[in-house]
Amino acid sequence: MAELTLEAMARGGIQDHIGGGFSRYSTDEKWLVPHFEKMLYDNALLILSYLEAYQLTGKKAYADIARRTADYILRELTDKDGGFYCGQDADSEGIEGKYYVFTPREILSVLGEEDGEEFCRLYGIKQEGNFEGKSIPNRIGQAEEGWDAQDARLQKLYEYRLGRTRLHRDDKILLSWNAWTILALCRAGRVLGEERYFRTARRAAEFIEQRMTDEKNRLFLRFCGGEAAHMGQLEDYAVYTLALLELYHTFFRAKYLEGAVCRARQMKKYFEDRERGGYFITSSDAETLISRPKQTYDNALPSGNSVAAMVLWRLSLLTGEKEWQEAADRQLRFLAREIGEYPAGYSYALLALAESLYPHKELVCASGGQIPEKLDAYLHRLPAHGLYILVKNPENADILSRIAPFTAAYPVPESGAVYYLCENGSCSAPVTDFDALRLE
Repeated sequence: MAELTLEAMARGGIQDHIGGGFSRYSTDEKWLVPHFEKMLYDNALLILSYLEAYQLTGKKAYADIARRTADYILRELTDKDGGFYCGQDADSEGIEGKYYVFTPREILSVLGEEDGEEFCRLYGIKQEGNFEGKSIPNRIGQAEEGWDAQDARLQKLYEYRLGRTRLHRDDKILLSWNAWTILALCRAGRVLGEERYFRTARRAAEFIEQRMTDEKNRLFLRFCGGEAAHMGQLEDYAVYTLALLELYHTFFRAKYLEGAVCRARQMKKYFEDRERGGYFITSSDAETLISRPKQTYDNALPSGNSVAAMVLWRLSLLTGEKEWQEAADRQLRFLAREIGEYPAGYSYALLALAESLYPHKELVCASGGQIPEKLDAYLHRLPAHGLYILVKNPENADILSRIAPFTAAYPVPESGAVYYLCENGSCSAPVTDFDALRLE
């Protein structure tokens, strides 16, 4: 079912087959005619979905779609200082979809007769059109392969489209949406082997720390026109903490794990409802309102409460600290009560619950140098669900001993690496050969 949906979306007009990225939603059951607005958060979450489909099935088409979508974000929605813009409007010159649609004559005029006819055949550009007399490029019902994203002919069409009419861009930078994008690009860099995604993710995290953090080390909600404004809300703290954990899982730099612990502590301190459970949307020191709302269900984006559960559970496993174990238990119990009313509205909360209930493994790698090549290759190859990793070396030993005190008992070898694997609380004898670990 998941693959059918992912493939239908990728073939439909909801995906921009020329410039990459996905529109916000479809107006029909075939995914042909979208509402043409493109949003940052949709594309970040879809990158994660297509990457996981690629890792689980090995189908190259999913990797290509994830790469096209990530490249769209880098090309169209990335600020020169490192943040990511909200999205692009549906209208051009007051007409919805004008930017995206074509006639056969236009295509032939840009590509020439032979290449133009081939594109029209492969992408459904017909004389009668499929949207208000013109055609939305799509691959619905096509058996032949489409053009590669790097094909110079697609680039030619892209440049023509840019010159023909422009889209208005919403240049606000919202922290939580940026955090989802950091997470998606980290994973894309690891799975697809693209260093540029790593660089972009790191720059965005630096942007948040430098431009969206106040003198008290608290987060702002948005940045626009050179100014950060509005106190960060639950979603900002929860998703940014999740992004920092992903950055740690990608680079194993202790500063990211330390940052995640800091933001999670702020989240607990300012947002948790210790009396009734869960987390409020606004902080305890924000402007007092008539009521203090608490959203638990997942909408177009996972709720702050769902993400908080995931964050707290992962921190409990990585640190072994009672503080995080108790906070995770409180949040998971709270969500379990809510989920029973309408499970379909709590998909990300269910993922957090599943992660806590399914078998899990914790791996400590004590290394005399950098992350061992075999471990690094393993993380590129597999989704690694249920595996939580700490890498200890001479440079980060002190930081880890503060964040995860149990790691103090693991000596760092002068050379090579020693692996300590625990599964569901039961630990195996340490090994020096990565291949001897039973990770799968």
